[in-house]
Amino acid sequence: VYNIEPVNGLAAPDGQIYITQGFLSKFSKGDVSAKEIASVVAHELGHVALGHSRRRMIDFSGQNAMRTALSITLNRFVPFIGPWLANLAITLIAARMSRKDEFEADSYATALMLKSGLGVIPQKRLLQKLGNLTGPSEEIPAWFKSHPKVNERITAIELNEKKWTGYVSYPVEQPTKLRQPSLFPNFGHAHI
Repeated sequence: VYNIEPVNGLAAPDGQIYITQGFLSKFSKGDVSAKEIASVVAHELGHVALGHSRRRMIDFSGQNAMRTALSITLNRFVPFIGPWLANLAITLIAARMSRKDEFEADSYATALMLKSGLGVIPQKRLLQKLGNLTGPSEEIPAWFKSHPKVNERITAIELNEKKWTGYVSYPVEQPTKLRQPSLFPNFGHAHI
């Protein structure tokens, strides 16, 4: 457990996975279910299994070198704003790579959730809740964001679910049990 209040799951480069204290507090209050937390762990396992955390460390070093070289070059042609333009370009590239990693980790989590028998409804339901759980965020253009839009992530999950199972499950707030209607509603069960 990572002892911070923001609601998040984290995958460390050494393969350890953390759930924040903020997430566990939401669980204690009943805002998220155990299956929804399982979907976060599955997502973070995806980052580990697919090498995203290690690759990000390498990418970060390369991005810093590229940012420096681009800043020096652009500063010659557009003094004072060259470094700003270089930073903007590198930020856009890094955000795009991060969004790709998120889709891949979601796909990995979908496969784990299906294989475990938990299904993907908890994964989709948690994504729908994320805005309320994490609090308001500044509206920044999508190309600067490190995570894809929720509706895009849910669509990708459903496409994988359909491809792997042949159907798409739809989140339901409260599962209801279907009753077989009685032929004689006033007399209980009919005996024939």
